[in-house]
Order: sequence, then structure tokens, then C-alpha cells
Amino acid sequence: MSDLTRHYLQLVGIAKGWATKNLPGWCDETHRDLLSRHGATMTDGRVSASTLNAQQLRAALDDYERRGWPRRNGFNPSPAGGRGAGVRENAKPVPPRIAHLVRLWGKLGEAGKVDKATRPALLAFCARQVDREVSDLDGLSIAECQAITEALKGWLRRA
Repeated sequence: MSDLTRHYLQLVGIAKGWATKNLPGWCDETHRDLLSRHGATMTDGRVSASTLNAQQLRAALDDYERRGWPRRNGFNPSPAGGRGAGVRENAKPVPPRIAHLVRLWGKLGEAGKVDKATRPALLAFCARQVDREVSDLDGLSIAECQAITEALKGWLRRA
């Protein structure tokens, strides 16, 4: 098994854990269905990710990303080996308008006005506001960000 395949298998496990915690109704059966759609076969009486090749695993990971899994590309661990102390390569700064949207969404979650203050939920809210698919916040225009910000602020002010 190549290092890339081994790495992808590990990422599929991480994505499955994320989905179980963050996607309503996600369970082992749903995970197995996703793997089956990408070519996984039965091994020892269950569908196994280990039956997938690197290309199929990458497709499964892409499927998780479309569902909102926040995969961190280009992450370099810190030289000291500390957890979470790494720096992303080629990371571009987050525009203030997007950071403000995320902060407001978090405040709504803290205030109990949003059931799940997760990124997928924020993207779904933004999609409803602009009446189109929103795959990431960078795809919003400045005017759309302003309109969504005002909607979030109004929601936060309401009792």
C-alpha cells in the first residue's frame, strides 16, 4: 500500500468522525453507502475503505468536502512538533467582511438562536439569503456579504 493511499485512508477516517459529529443523521451505514458509491467492496462482511485505490479514496474525500468537511490543505506541523501550532502554506488572509460573518454566526450560536453554529449551516443560511448555491464564503460578492451581515445583525438583536 502506498503512502498516499495510507494517508487517504486516515483522512477518510477523520472525515467520517467529523461527519458523525456535524451532519444530522450521519452514521456508519451512511458512511458505508458513500464508500460504496466510490467503488468500495465487501471485506469480512462489511464495506471497507481499504478496498479503494488512491483515486477512489480522493473521490470519497471530495464527497466529504462537498458536505462541508473542513479539510486543511497544505498544513505544515510546527518544528517543535506541537499540536495545532502549524502554519498553512500559501494561506491567504481572510477578508474582514467574511471574518465578520463568521463572528456573527458564532455569536448567534452562543446566544442559542442557531441550533448548530457550524460552517455548513452558515453556508446554507447564506445560500438561502442570496438565493443560489454558496460553496464557500469567498464566492460571495461584497454587496451579498453586506446584506447577509445586516440580516445576521438583525437576527442577533431580536429577542
